[in-house]
This record gives sequence, structure tokens and C-alpha cells, in this order.
Amino acid sequence: MYLSVRVTIATLVVLLLLTLSLTQLSPSKDKTSASQAALKITYKPIHSPDDIEALTPPLIKPVAYTRVSTLATLEAGTKKQKFFDMILPAVLISKQRLEDKRGRLAKIETMATRDTDSELWLQQQFKRYKAKDINQLKVKLADHPTSIILAQAALETGWGTSRFFLEGNNIFGIWSFNPREPRMRASQTREGKPIYVKRYGSLIEAVDDYFVIIARGGPYREFREARIQTNDPLELIKHLHYYSEIGDEYISRLRSLINRNKMIRFDSYQLQTADAI
Repeated sequence: MYLSVRVTIATLVVLLLLTLSLTQLSPSKDKTSASQAALKITYKPIHSPDDIEALTPPLIKPVAYTRVSTLATLEAGTKKQKFFDMILPAVLISKQRLEDKRGRLAKIETMATRDTDSELWLQQQFKRYKAKDINQLKVKLADHPTSIILAQAALETGWGTSRFFLEGNNIFGIWSFNPREPRMRASQTREGKPIYVKRYGSLIEAVDDYFVIIARGGPYREFREARIQTNDPLELIKHLHYYSEIGDEYISRLRSLINRNKMIRFDSYQLQTADAI
């Protein structure tokens, strides 16, 4: 009887230790992985403006459009609303990706010793964003108000009517200097040489690349530093004069677009996750 009890207790202890061991070995679901799992992106092409899903503020459905259609034939008010409906989900998805990266970076900072995967990921981010250390990467991984991005998108695409946008999902007029990447030739030249702009597989890709350009570009250093200090879009746009050749006029146009179209309202919009459906 006594021996049987001892065997039973020993068995329970072994099982308890085994359970604790498995728990420690299992990967924990941190904030980053949880947010990625909860976000289910719907990919779809636009054949006509009717294919664009209407926004449902303040929680926006994560839709990734892979092909766009002209809005030129629509009445002005309808055209603008359709443009917001089309572009905003891509902006919010891209901003969520940046937030996930910031979350992973914060976790890496707490590690006494980095594991191989974390170190590899960190080196990849250093290279992608041209950062020398973690502090510099933090600045480059920051984002800025949605209203600024939408205003730039409206200005660069002519409210969704430009050829670069319609043929290449190029929202921000981003140039291409690599003949091996998908791109298209512009009608104008620069000092007698052809100009090319990038083609993207979806609107999300275009916004992702926009954030990389802002993060890496020397002319945007002042803007990157300013967005760490303030979230006021009308203050931040003052530091975007290098984004366009028209300089201060570009800032004036952005300010006008943001104010006239009440774009600041979009700064509080968030993505609809699976948990919120």
C-alpha cells in the first residue's frame, strides 16, 4: 500500500515536470504574432468603381486591391469617396506591418542574448532601412498620420486618374532606377534620359515601399525627426518640401487637400481584425 502511494506521487511529479517543460518550449504568442494572426487580408482586383468596398469607420476592413480602375468619370464628391475607400485599407495594413516590426524590435531589445532568428531579422531590417543600430532603426520604423499619406496619394495620382496609378498601382510617383524590377517608362525625360517609375503588385506594396523611401531617403531626415516629436499633420508636412520639385508649393497643396477634404478624420481609423468581426 505504501509503495503504491509512493509510485503514484512519483508519477504525478514526473508528469508535472514534463508539462512545465513543454510549456517553456512552446513559442509564446506575443503581440506581434497575435496581431498578424488576427488580420486576414482579402486580395481582389477592381474592374470598375463598383468593385470598391465602402469604408465602415472607424474599423476598416483589410482589403488589398491588386488592380485599380479609373475614377475619372465619377462626379467629384463620389470620386473622392471612392478614392478614400480604395486607398485607406492599404495604408492601414502597411502601418500595421510597421507596428508589428516595432513590437518585435522592442522584444529583441529585452533579450539578454539574441537567438539566431532574431539576429537575422534585425540584420535584415538594418539593411532594408539603412539603419546602423537599433536606435536609428526605431526612428526609421516610425510612421506618421494617415491624413498626410492620403493627401500625398491624392496629389500624386490626381485622385486616382494618373497612368502610373492605373497601370502600375504606383500611388506616390516613385521612380525606378533598377532595370531588373517591374517598372514603366514615363512620357517625360530628365536631361535627355528616360524616366521610369515602379510597378507594384498591389496597393499595399506601393504603400510599403513609400514607407521605405521615407525611412531611407536623406532628404526626409528632417521629416523623420519631426514625426518623433509630433503627430500634427499640418506641422509635419512642413518638412516634406523635398518630396517634390515644386517645394513649398507642394506643402501648400497638401495643406489645402487635408483641410478642404477633412482628412484628419482618417487619423483615428483602425483596421478591423478577425476578433472585431
